[in-house]
Amino acid sequence: MGDRSQKILMALALSLMMTGLVSIFLLSSNAVIGDAAIQDISLSCDSDVGTIDVQMLSIPMTSGTSVLFPSFLTRSLTVSTTVAFAIGTVASERRSEDEQLSLRDRVLMEIDTNPGIHLRELQRSVDCAMGALQYHIDNLEADGEVISIRNGNSRHFFMRNYSDDENTLMLAAITRNPTIRSILSEVKNEGRITQAVLSRTLDLDKSLVSYYANSLVESEVLRTIRVFGRERPLALTKWAEQALTSFDLI
Repeated sequence: MGDRSQKILMALALSLMMTGLVSIFLLSSNAVIGDAAIQDISLSCDSDVGTIDVQMLSIPMTSGTSVLFPSFLTRSLTVSTTVAFAIGTVASERRSEDEQLSLRDRVLMEIDTNPGIHLRELQRSVDCAMGALQYHIDNLEADGEVISIRNGNSRHFFMRNYSDDENTLMLAAITRNPTIRSILSEVKNEGRITQAVLSRTLDLDKSLVSYYANSLVESEVLRTIRVFGRERPLALTKWAEQALTSFDLI
């Protein structure tokens, strides 16, 4: 049920409740107060067509008097109030269900659109409490719709059918880091490049480039090329180049 339908149901429920309250107020204003309750009122038409009997319901008041309500109005008010509460309850329950479904769908959409997204980034994207997000993530993993891997202290998520290769999943996860993505993109475009050139081209500190370059070499994403007498340039390993291209990671 969409937001528009929920608003219509809630407006209808409030309208019915207000109608009941206004009716009670009007009846109370014109109530017949007396020591003895009138049991029936007979209305006779001048044309002698017939007689209409309206049964009256006597309701005791705290002052000892009685307020008289027509029974058919009492029944009508009861039905209206019941329907109003029923509609309000159904609308509330469906709204709650839709919110849960909407969050689950948003989580799946974010993971599908951003393979390798980590938990904190996912929380910011769907804008929900961590507890609620963790609940849906756990259910999605239990249902086999989502898988995750760990890179240090970060947990990264993928759709189940994204890839079965652990190296590819890890590569997708680390390229979420903008600095790593820039380094790999520059290496891919140049074919081979030294750390010094990377530092100048990307305007990054040499120590930062060295840290990431060494980590990528250890992960066998990058390789060094032996060149006599000069700094060894960096190049992508074959599998990493294929994965970056096939999965459009950079």
